[in-house]
Amino acid sequence: MDENQELTLKAQRPFFLSILCVAIFSYSTLFILIFLTGVLFNSWITNVLNDFLIEGEVERNSILLFSITGIILYSLSFYGAFIIWKLKRNGFYIFLTSSFLIIFLPYLFHFGNLISGVVLLMLILLILMYYRKLH
Repeated sequence: MDENQELTLKAQRPFFLSILCVAIFSYSTLFILIFLTGVLFNSWITNVLNDFLIEGEVERNSILLFSITGIILYSLSFYGAFIIWKLKRNGFYIFLTSSFLIIFLPYLFHFGNLISGVVLLMLILLILMYYRKLH
């Protein structure tokens, strides 16, 4: 791709879509780092959870699996935003799929969070406004 085509793409991307992509990059990167910490320090996290939870023992493998799943899903979210940044429609589908998995999979681990779901649904709806600009 030469410079003229790159300038044309930059000129065609709506400013608010650029802001949304940067927000998704930041949000995804933050959670990737959090889950990476969960992978690196999963035994400590397991000990802390077992000290504070009354219901039962949290297994180290559960924390590790949860953290790896989080890294994969938020990496897909980041990748989807990167493809959206390039104005490709496939990026929206990748972001949509990863977002729905991020919203619903934590409930299988009994770690569901309403705030994360609301944020991701808002991002999906805001990006959906620019669906026709994506090719």
